[in-house]
Amino acid sequence: MSDEEIISLELFCSHYQVEQEFLETLESHGLISISYREDQRFILREEMAELEKYSRMYYELSINVPGIEALNHLLEKIKRLQQEEENLRARLRIYE
Repeated sequence: MSDEEIISLELFCSHYQVEQEFLETLESHGLISISYREDQRFILREEMAELEKYSRMYYELSINVPGIEALNHLLEKIKRLQQEEENLRARLRIYE
């Protein structure tokens, strides 16, 4: 993992004005993963969009972490159902 693929946990927290405990709680619920290198903690850049979404839910909408976990599960299920619908529609077009 290169330095361009990771962001320091402290840098993320200071830039987005979030608490490190919040990120640790997200990790304990399996919503994000925190990497460790040389006694420092990092977040993968690919998780940034999800992390920003979770931060907005928590700080702006006052949704607790178990609620974020439930919402995340439902949103993923909706994406899978939408993909399944697209696949079924594509198969149906064959018969039209």
